[in-house]
Amino acid sequence: MLAALLLLAVAARAQSLVMYSSAHTAPKQFADGGRASGYAVNLGVAILRRAGFEPETRALRWARAIKEVEAGRGVLAPVFSRTPEREQLFLFSLPVLEDAVVLVQDAARPFPFATQRDLIGKRVGTTRAARFGAELNAVLPQLRINEDGEPPQRLAMLLAGRLDAAVIAGGEQAVRYNAQRAGIALSRLRIVGNPLLLDSNHFAIARAHPEAEAIMARINAAISRMKAERSLQRRLDDYRARY
Repeated sequence: MLAALLLLAVAARAQSLVMYSSAHTAPKQFADGGRASGYAVNLGVAILRRAGFEPETRALRWARAIKEVEAGRGVLAPVFSRTPEREQLFLFSLPVLEDAVVLVQDAARPFPFATQRDLIGKRVGTTRAARFGAELNAVLPQLRINEDGEPPQRLAMLLAGRLDAAVIAGGEQAVRYNAQRAGIALSRLRIVGNPLLLDSNHFAIARAHPEAEAIMARINAAISRMKAERSLQRRLDDYRARY
Protein backbone atom coordinates (compact mmCIF):
# COMPACT_ATOMS: atom_id res chain seq x y z
CA MET A 1 0.00 0.00 0.00
CA LEU A 2 2.80 2.42 0.94
CA ALA A 3 4.60 1.70 -2.33
CA ALA A 4 1.42 2.39 -4.30
CA LEU A 5 0.90 5.70 -2.51
CA LEU A 6 4.49 6.71 -3.22
CA LEU A 7 4.01 5.94 -6.92
CA LEU A 8 0.85 8.05 -6.98
CA ALA A 9 2.69 10.92 -5.30
CA VAL A 10 5.50 10.76 -7.86
CA ALA A 11 2.97 10.72 -10.72
CA ALA A 12 1.18 13.72 -9.26
CA ARG A 13 4.44 15.66 -8.94
CA ALA A 14 5.35 14.78 -12.54
CA GLN A 15 2.24 16.67 -13.71
CA SER A 16 3.37 19.98 -12.20
CA LEU A 17 5.02 22.54 -14.46
CA VAL A 18 6.51 25.94 -13.62
CA MET A 19 5.38 28.73 -15.96
CA TYR A 20 7.50 31.90 -15.98
CA SER A 21 6.40 35.37 -17.02
CA SER A 22 7.44 39.00 -16.64
CA ALA A 23 6.65 40.88 -13.45
CA HIS A 24 6.58 44.24 -15.24
CA THR A 25 4.53 44.17 -18.46
CA ALA A 26 0.97 44.94 -17.36
CA PRO A 27 -1.75 44.18 -18.22
CA LYS A 28 -0.44 41.26 -20.26
CA GLN A 29 1.89 39.80 -17.62
CA PHE A 30 2.85 41.28 -14.27
CA ALA A 31 3.20 40.62 -10.55
CA ASP A 32 0.17 41.53 -8.45
CA GLY A 33 0.99 41.33 -4.76
CA GLY A 34 3.80 38.93 -5.58
CA ARG A 35 1.58 36.66 -7.70
CA ALA A 36 1.83 36.26 -11.47
CA SER A 37 -1.15 37.93 -13.14
CA GLY A 38 -2.28 39.36 -16.47
CA TYR A 39 -4.41 38.20 -19.35
CA ALA A 40 -1.64 36.16 -21.03
CA VAL A 41 -0.75 34.50 -17.72
CA ASN A 42 -4.40 33.58 -17.10
CA LEU A 43 -4.67 32.16 -20.60
CA GLY A 44 -1.42 30.22 -20.18
CA VAL A 45 -2.69 28.63 -16.96
CA ALA A 46 -5.92 27.58 -18.70
CA ILE A 47 -4.01 25.99 -21.60
CA LEU A 48 -1.57 24.13 -19.34
CA ARG A 49 -4.42 22.75 -17.26
CA ARG A 50 -6.14 21.61 -20.45
CA ALA A 51 -2.86 19.87 -21.37
CA GLY A 52 -2.96 17.95 -18.08
CA PHE A 53 -0.44 20.00 -16.10
CA GLU A 54 -0.86 21.79 -12.80
CA PRO A 55 1.01 25.05 -13.44
CA GLU A 56 2.99 26.90 -10.81
CA THR A 57 3.33 30.53 -11.90
CA ARG A 58 6.34 32.73 -11.25
CA ALA A 59 6.63 36.39 -12.24
CA LEU A 60 10.21 37.68 -12.49
CA ARG A 61 12.14 40.38 -14.27
CA TRP A 62 11.83 39.49 -17.95
CA ALA A 63 15.52 38.80 -18.62
CA ARG A 64 15.68 36.53 -15.57
CA ALA A 65 12.49 34.68 -16.55
CA ILE A 66 14.05 33.87 -19.93
CA LYS A 67 17.24 32.64 -18.23
CA GLU A 68 15.27 30.40 -15.87
CA VAL A 69 13.53 28.72 -18.80
CA GLU A 70 16.78 28.52 -20.77
CA ALA A 71 18.22 26.63 -17.77
CA GLY A 72 15.44 24.04 -18.09
CA ARG A 73 13.40 25.02 -15.04
CA GLY A 74 10.02 25.33 -16.75
CA VAL A 75 8.22 27.00 -19.64
CA LEU A 76 7.64 30.59 -20.64
CA ALA A 77 4.02 31.73 -20.61
CA PRO A 78 2.49 32.38 -24.06
CA VAL A 79 4.14 35.80 -24.26
CA PHE A 80 7.32 34.95 -26.19
CA SER A 81 8.14 36.30 -29.65
CA ARG A 82 9.70 33.85 -32.08
CA THR A 83 13.04 34.91 -33.60
CA PRO A 84 15.77 32.92 -35.40
CA GLU A 85 18.17 33.56 -32.51
CA ARG A 86 15.73 32.30 -29.91
CA GLU A 87 14.89 29.23 -31.98
CA GLN A 88 18.46 28.07 -31.47
CA LEU A 89 17.72 27.69 -27.75
CA PHE A 90 13.98 27.15 -27.43
CA LEU A 91 11.14 25.05 -28.79
CA PHE A 92 8.08 27.20 -29.50
CA SER A 93 4.44 26.25 -29.28
CA LEU A 94 1.79 26.95 -31.85
CA PRO A 95 0.73 30.62 -31.84
CA VAL A 96 -1.47 31.46 -28.86
CA LEU A 97 -2.22 35.16 -29.22
CA GLU A 98 -1.30 38.10 -31.42
CA ASP A 99 0.06 41.17 -29.69
CA ALA A 100 -0.10 44.67 -31.16
CA VAL A 101 3.23 46.43 -30.56
CA VAL A 102 2.76 50.20 -30.81
CA LEU A 103 5.00 53.26 -30.93
CA VAL A 104 4.12 56.05 -28.49
CA GLN A 105 5.30 59.65 -28.77
CA ASP A 106 4.95 62.68 -26.54
CA ALA A 107 1.95 64.48 -28.05
CA ALA A 108 3.82 67.76 -27.58
CA ARG A 109 6.92 66.50 -29.46
CA PRO A 110 5.72 64.38 -32.41
CA PHE A 111 8.02 63.44 -35.27
CA PRO A 112 7.21 61.95 -38.70
CA PHE A 113 7.06 58.17 -38.71
CA ALA A 114 6.30 55.92 -41.68
CA THR A 115 8.64 52.92 -41.29
CA GLN A 116 10.90 51.49 -38.61
CA ARG A 117 13.86 53.16 -40.33
CA ASP A 118 12.46 56.52 -39.20
CA LEU A 119 13.52 55.50 -35.68
CA ILE A 120 17.22 55.35 -36.57
CA GLY A 121 19.16 57.65 -34.25
CA LYS A 122 16.16 58.18 -31.96
CA ARG A 123 16.10 57.53 -28.22
CA VAL A 124 13.63 54.66 -27.93
CA GLY A 125 12.49 52.95 -24.74
CA THR A 126 11.62 49.27 -24.63
CA THR A 127 11.50 46.37 -22.18
CA ARG A 128 14.83 44.87 -21.18
CA ALA A 129 15.57 41.72 -23.26
CA ALA A 130 12.55 42.30 -25.53
CA ARG A 131 12.76 41.21 -29.18
CA PHE A 132 10.16 41.69 -31.87
CA GLY A 133 9.61 41.00 -35.58
CA ALA A 134 12.40 40.88 -38.16
CA GLU A 135 11.92 44.42 -39.51
CA LEU A 136 12.07 46.08 -36.10
CA ASN A 137 14.86 43.82 -34.85
CA ALA A 138 16.91 44.75 -37.93
CA VAL A 139 17.05 48.45 -37.00
CA LEU A 140 17.46 48.01 -33.22
CA PRO A 141 21.29 48.29 -33.36
CA GLN A 142 20.93 51.71 -35.00
CA LEU A 143 18.59 53.09 -32.34
CA ARG A 144 19.58 54.70 -29.08
CA ILE A 145 17.83 52.05 -27.03
CA ASN A 146 16.98 52.45 -23.37
CA GLU A 147 15.92 49.16 -21.80
CA ASP A 148 13.87 49.69 -18.66
CA GLY A 149 11.94 47.69 -16.12
CA GLU A 150 8.33 48.49 -16.97
CA PRO A 151 6.02 50.61 -19.18
CA PRO A 152 4.96 53.27 -16.61
CA GLN A 153 8.62 54.20 -16.15
CA ARG A 154 9.04 54.32 -19.94
CA LEU A 155 6.07 56.65 -20.42
CA ALA A 156 7.30 58.94 -17.63
CA MET A 157 10.74 59.13 -19.28
CA LEU A 158 9.08 59.96 -22.60
CA LEU A 159 7.20 62.92 -21.13
CA ALA A 160 10.31 64.06 -19.26
CA GLY A 161 12.09 64.42 -22.61
CA ARG A 162 14.53 61.58 -21.93
CA LEU A 163 13.09 59.49 -24.78
CA ASP A 164 11.84 60.33 -28.26
CA ALA A 165 9.48 57.35 -28.39
CA ALA A 166 8.39 54.34 -26.37
CA VAL A 167 7.65 50.85 -27.67
CA ILE A 168 4.68 49.31 -25.85
CA ALA A 169 3.47 45.74 -26.34
CA GLY A 170 -0.25 45.18 -25.90
CA GLY A 171 -1.65 47.95 -28.07
CA GLU A 172 -3.84 50.85 -26.98
CA GLN A 173 -5.12 48.86 -24.00
CA ALA A 174 -1.60 48.58 -22.57
CA VAL A 175 -0.86 52.27 -23.21
CA ARG A 176 -4.06 53.32 -21.46
CA TYR A 177 -3.53 50.92 -18.54
CA ASN A 178 0.09 51.97 -17.93
CA ALA A 179 -0.58 55.68 -18.40
CA GLN A 180 -3.17 55.40 -15.64
CA ARG A 181 -0.67 53.58 -13.40
CA ALA A 182 1.87 56.36 -14.03
CA GLY A 183 -0.67 59.14 -13.41
CA ILE A 184 -0.35 60.37 -17.00
CA ALA A 185 -3.31 61.77 -18.95
CA LEU A 186 -3.78 59.78 -22.16
CA SER A 187 -4.16 63.08 -24.05
CA ARG A 188 -0.45 63.75 -23.45
CA LEU A 189 0.51 60.65 -25.44
CA ARG A 190 0.31 59.94 -29.16
CA ILE A 191 0.00 56.37 -30.43
CA VAL A 192 1.51 56.49 -33.90
CA GLY A 193 -0.69 55.18 -36.72
CA ASN A 194 -0.86 51.44 -37.19
CA PRO A 195 0.98 49.02 -34.88
CA LEU A 196 4.70 48.57 -35.48
CA LEU A 197 3.83 44.92 -35.87
CA LEU A 198 1.35 42.26 -34.86
CA ASP A 199 3.57 39.99 -32.81
CA SER A 200 2.73 36.29 -32.58
CA ASN A 201 3.18 35.06 -29.00
CA HIS A 202 4.03 31.49 -27.97
CA PHE A 203 4.91 29.22 -25.07
CA ALA A 204 8.59 28.27 -25.10
CA ILE A 205 10.75 25.62 -23.47
CA ALA A 206 14.51 25.08 -23.61
CA ARG A 207 15.58 22.59 -26.27
CA ALA A 208 17.95 21.20 -23.62
CA HIS A 209 15.05 20.31 -21.30
CA PRO A 210 14.92 16.49 -21.12
CA GLU A 211 11.16 16.44 -21.74
CA ALA A 212 10.96 19.39 -24.13
CA GLU A 213 9.40 17.52 -27.05
CA ALA A 214 6.83 15.68 -24.93
CA ILE A 215 5.80 18.76 -22.96
CA MET A 216 5.44 20.89 -26.08
CA ALA A 217 3.44 18.17 -27.84
CA ARG A 218 0.91 18.20 -24.99
CA ILE A 219 0.73 22.00 -24.98
CA ASN A 220 0.22 22.10 -28.76
CA ALA A 221 -2.51 19.47 -28.57
CA ALA A 222 -4.33 21.58 -25.96
CA ILE A 223 -3.97 24.75 -28.06
CA SER A 224 -5.32 22.94 -31.12
CA ARG A 225 -8.32 21.57 -29.22
CA MET A 226 -9.15 24.96 -27.71
CA LYS A 227 -8.87 26.68 -31.09
CA ALA A 228 -11.15 24.07 -32.68
CA GLU A 229 -13.72 24.66 -29.93
CA ARG A 230 -13.23 28.45 -30.24
CA SER A 231 -12.73 28.55 -26.48
CA LEU A 232 -9.19 29.94 -26.77
CA GLN A 233 -10.30 33.29 -28.21
CA ARG A 234 -13.30 33.47 -25.87
CA ARG A 235 -11.05 33.03 -22.85
CA LEU A 236 -8.55 35.59 -24.16
CA ASP A 237 -11.33 38.14 -24.74
CA ASP A 238 -12.68 37.50 -21.24
CA TYR A 239 -9.29 37.85 -19.56
CA ARG A 240 -8.45 41.02 -21.51
CA ALA A 241 -11.76 42.59 -20.52
CA ARG A 242 -10.73 42.38 -16.86
CA TYR A 243 -8.09 45.05 -17.44
